[in-house]
Amino acid sequence: MLTTPQLAGARLILPSRSASTGFLASFLSHTQRLFLPLESIQVAMSEETPRSTLITTGTVAVKLRSDWSDEENKPLVILLAGPTGSGKSSFIEALGNDKALGISKNQLDGFTQTVTAYHVKNMWVTGPYRTAPVCLLDSPGFSDTNISEMEIMEHVKRWMEKLRTTVHIILYFCPINGTRIPGTQRRSIDMLKSLIRRTVNQEGTFSVVTTMWDQVCNGRLQKRADDNLSYIEETLFKDMIEGGTSLTTFTNTHESAVTILDSCVKHSNKSDFSATNIVQLGRRKLCITPHGQQLYSDLLDRIEEAWVGKSALESNLAQTDSAQDPELNALLQNQLQETIHILDKFALQLAGFGLAPEGMQGLQGDLAEYFIRQYGQHQLYAAVLGPLEDKWHEKLFLERQLAIPFTNHVPNYKSRVEDSLRKATHQLPNLAKQLVEFGPASGWLVRSSS
Repeated sequence: MLTTPQLAGARLILPSRSASTGFLASFLSHTQRLFLPLESIQVAMSEETPRSTLITTGTVAVKLRSDWSDEENKPLVILLAGPTGSGKSSFIEALGNDKALGISKNQLDGFTQTVTAYHVKNMWVTGPYRTAPVCLLDSPGFSDTNISEMEIMEHVKRWMEKLRTTVHIILYFCPINGTRIPGTQRRSIDMLKSLIRRTVNQEGTFSVVTTMWDQVCNGRLQKRADDNLSYIEETLFKDMIEGGTSLTTFTNTHESAVTILDSCVKHSNKSDFSATNIVQLGRRKLCITPHGQQLYSDLLDRIEEAWVGKSALESNLAQTDSAQDPELNALLQNQLQETIHILDKFALQLAGFGLAPEGMQGLQGDLAEYFIRQYGQHQLYAAVLGPLEDKWHEKLFLERQLAIPFTNHVPNYKSRVEDSLRKATHQLPNLAKQLVEFGPASGWLVRSSS
């Protein structure tokens, strides 16, 4: 059986997947704090004193915002996640008391196709070292047939790169009125759980928001909602709730939206790290983490499903007489082209992983042959480019840590950052040399989800 390459025989010596950078141990130990990276090393504070408090200074409003450079402090970033139609857009509109935003009317069609940042005006989070504005980062719907979880997380990563920040809290929106929670949604939830639980005591950075309560209008629907709530609390998110995750209710009102934000900020005080960052979504990190394996597995499932659909449509077309039934032939042709587009889109994202995550089996048979023929070179290129990109972002992050005034007050931490920066700077030329030796790439090779 032909399988997708694991790249062991590539003509370049590639960085080992199992070799963890010396930077990560100290980086993950100290640099994912909710506000300043050193908040856990701060001067002793009483356990009763919250590190972060949500305050309002006037009428709360929500406005689109892409440029945050004029803010004295970077915003507290709250990622809104959940399946298409789960109520994320309604939450934003309710928080801002502004239906004119017009973002909820198209939510059932998967209207949001990239991440969108909103500034919550007159709402701030205060901490021991700064007062920060609040940013809601709306994401495309998870478990959508046309956009993979990998593509969504890549959008989030690029946004963090642009703003040079992290995602501090994740709100997961869960409709209460569904007949069941499908397997695709449970897999998305498992991926987010793995992302949050990469280290201990992180569950406080994740909050579950139950929605669609306003549609519970009779006894039958109330029983279904009660049963779903029990399943969410006692099974689906039981482990997370026991660890510090909050379970909240959104009732489509401004007051409930504010209460949810206050609750998620309070629960985040139980955690030392942010929900996620650029490093956790970097290519090398995805190859050695459970959430990376789940993102890869999701892509495999999507590609295999599209391949089966392509084969079925080709078979139907072969049995259709275009002269006798031109309308059916045109319909099948359009469906085939759309299926091929989806197949190639997900295959390109899979190739963007470079090395397959440890323990993951690649594509098989004719599908593997198609993948290698179409995207094998891309996969090799990504395996060389990924480590270079990750190391470059690591260097930039460490330089920013040294620029933080508080770093100078913790000599041991400063020394570790300086040592990690020296190592990263030393490794970059060799990684760049490998990319040069590989040779030039066409523009479509550079970004797998462009």
